[in-house]
Amino acid sequence: MLDDDELDDLIIARPSERERVKAEHELIHKAASHPVRRQLIKEIGAFGGTKANLLESSGLDEKVFKYHTEFLINGEFLNISEDKYFLSDKGLELLANI
Repeated sequence: MLDDDELDDLIIARPSERERVKAEHELIHKAASHPVRRQLIKEIGAFGGTKANLLESSGLDEKVFKYHTEFLINGEFLNISEDKYFLSDKGLELLANI
């Protein structure tokens, strides 16, 4: 039986390398498997794009656009700089495999 200190250590412990890689692969799959996210990644491309241009070219509703761009930002696939969206290195890797 585990005492309280050992149980606390298990709860606080960081995920193993295997668990971290698995979670990262699941996130990549989730980003690449959704058609709207794939479309956004392709439209942003290597050169980026403004929100207005991306909304116009994608034909997305602003709420849908915000939901999917926030997912990509939280997953570290997308960055925003001065009202322009750019793919991160991780996002560029995903673009190359779509």
